[in-house]
This record gives sequence, structure tokens and C-alpha cells, in this order.
Amino acid sequence: MLDAHQLLWTQIGAGVCLLIFGGMLFNLLRTRSQMEAAKNWDTVEGVITVSRVEQLSEHVSDDLNDASPIVRYRYRVGGQDIESDRIAIGGQPMMTRVLAGKLVGRYPVGARVDVHINPNDPKNVLLEPAQQANLSAMLAFTIVFGFIAAILVAHSIAGHVLYTSNGAPLFAFPLPILALLGAVFGVVAFVRGRQLASASARWPTVAGIVTNSGVIEEAIEDKRNDDKSFIHKTYRYQVDLRYAYQIGKRDFVGTAANWGWTAVYGLRELAEKAASQYRQGQPVTVYYDPEQPGNAVLEPDSRQGSLAPLIAAAICAVTGGLFLAFLIEVGFN
Repeated sequence: MLDAHQLLWTQIGAGVCLLIFGGMLFNLLRTRSQMEAAKNWDTVEGVITVSRVEQLSEHVSDDLNDASPIVRYRYRVGGQDIESDRIAIGGQPMMTRVLAGKLVGRYPVGARVDVHINPNDPKNVLLEPAQQANLSAMLAFTIVFGFIAAILVAHSIAGHVLYTSNGAPLFAFPLPILALLGAVFGVVAFVRGRQLASASARWPTVAGIVTNSGVIEEAIEDKRNDDKSFIHKTYRYQVDLRYAYQIGKRDFVGTAANWGWTAVYGLRELAEKAASQYRQGQPVTVYYDPEQPGNAVLEPDSRQGSLAPLIAAAICAVTGGLFLAFLIEVGFN
């Protein structure tokens, strides 16, 4: 049994987690609704005026989310010039230096872009109304807090920590369930990736030109280092590919060679070899989504990196399955 003090704090924790879960669920549904509405907004031409990455001065490691992509653009409505920095619904969260660099790289200064305008509020604008990166993260956090809230509420109602008949704590069961949910997400990502690859092979094409094909170096702080008198870093490398193309009067910059997960290399030589497949100034054929021309690829049929989500799903499924089987064996048999 929980004593009065423990029960009080359990109830407080349950209430806080319920409020967080409710707020996140509401925000998730609202964001989804806003994304659907934004698909029907009008578009006008805009021009990128600022494109840079801002990073905290105390930056230590490139795996930290301490960088902000800054993209500003100017557009004209009703004879008035207006500026905005909104890229997608929900704003742009802090991210790693590499991800921020890739995002701003798609919007070079001077590029002409489509600005999606809310017809009821000309200052409510977006560059990417269909971007779903934030939505996926919000869904994951909502599920996690939903599980935590459910466990704490159950303990509060019972007045004690809940156990199985053999004494295994019930709060341990959500852990393998979350791992199995991760496996489901991985399979869904793999299936969607293959569907996207199949569909993109039939997309219209346009001539493009490679504007950059180099190597990005990431310096990662080694947290296993026990000597705090100095910071030991390990290095990893990615290919930084960018290609420019035009649809009508709009300028676009693509960064995806294929639909697989981004390859990360432990040796610079391997990354340089991968980057050498394209060279600056090289003409390329760009496959673009006719409904979202900023969504483009060079090698729609390539399977490089496409198995990554399936491998991650298998790891989650095996780990979660074995842990769940162990809990069932210990708790009920």
C-alpha cells in the first residue's frame, strides 16, 4: 500500500501527466487540422532574404539540438510588402547543426519561392504547409505521456502499486509495448518509403544542376570519457548534396539523392567516395512531386538505405518481444 504522502504525490503526478497528455493530444489534432486547411491556401511569389543557421555560443557537440534555422522571406499582398520567417506549422524546433544547415540550404538568398497564405489572414503564411516532421514527434510524445498517465491513474485509484499475481510490477509492461510500437512505426516507415519510391519513378522530370556535393564533418562529444579535464570527440561524416532546379518561375533546391535514410560514415574517405558520385556543376535529372514540387529525388529506384527502418523495426520487435515474454513468464506463470 502507498502511504498518504506517497499516494498524494502519485495523484499529483497522475494529474500533471494527464494535463500534459491532454494538451499534447489537443495540439496534435489541431496541428493536423491546420495542415489539412493549409493545403487549400492561396500561393504568391516570395523571395528569400535571409538564410542562415544560428547556434549557441557554448556549442560543444554536433549531436546536440542547439541550432536554429533562420529563413526569412518577403512577399507582396494587396500592394504591401510583408516579411515572415514561418516555414511550417508549429514552427521550427531547435535541431542539430547538420539538420539546420540542410534546411537553410534548401532556401538560398534570392530564391523565388511559393508562399502559402491564409486567405483570412495575409500575415499567416508558410513555405511548407505539408511538412509532417513535427507531427511524427508530437505523436510519439503523446503516446508516451498517455502510457505514463494511465499507469499513474491506475495506481492512484488502487491506492497501491499494481502487481501481477506473481509480483511483477505492471508499470514495467508499457516498456516492451512501446518498443513494439516502435517496431510498428518502423514497418510503416519502410512501407511508405517503398510506396514513395514506386510513385516517384513515375513523377515528371526537369533538368537540374548540382550546386554542392561535399562532406559534412560532425564532431561528437564522447560522453564515455571519464577525464573531464578535456573534451574527447569522435567524428562522423555525411554527404552534403544539393541540386537546383526550376518549376515554372519558382526556384527549388533538393538534397535527397534517394529515399533511403541518410548514410552516416565513420571514415571521411567513405563519405568522400559517396560524394564523388556527383560533382558541382553536373547536370542531373530531377524527379519532382507535381503536387509538392519541393519534394524531389535524383534516384527514385535506388534501394540504398531503404532497409534501415525495417532493420530498426526488427531490433525493436525482438527487444520488446523478449522483454514482454520475460515479464509474462515471471508475472503470470
